[in-house]
Amino acid sequence: MQALAQIERIRQFTKDIEQAAAVGEWERAAQLASERSPLLMALSAQQSAGALATLREIQAIDLRIAEAAQAAQGSLTAEYRTAMQATRNANQYQRIAQF
Repeated sequence: MQALAQIERIRQFTKDIEQAAAVGEWERAAQLASERSPLLMALSAQQSAGALATLREIQAIDLRIAEAAQAAQGSLTAEYRTAMQATRNANQYQRIAQF
């Protein structure tokens, strides 16, 4: 029963990570993942069928979170490039306007 409680705790951490990711709180998601990691590492290889089903659910959620993180990273990279280009354009204008 203790193993099931531990897996349920891991599942709750995973849902919390998913929620943080959904609202773009990536720092919070990373913090929760760090807290969850030792719990995952402490699991034994032998698990009941119910526990394995929950672990598969957790894996599916983790995959969705990883995909969302990759999409967010791409979006932030594009925003950064746009901002850097705007900065270069403003700097160029300032140099030209001073003449």
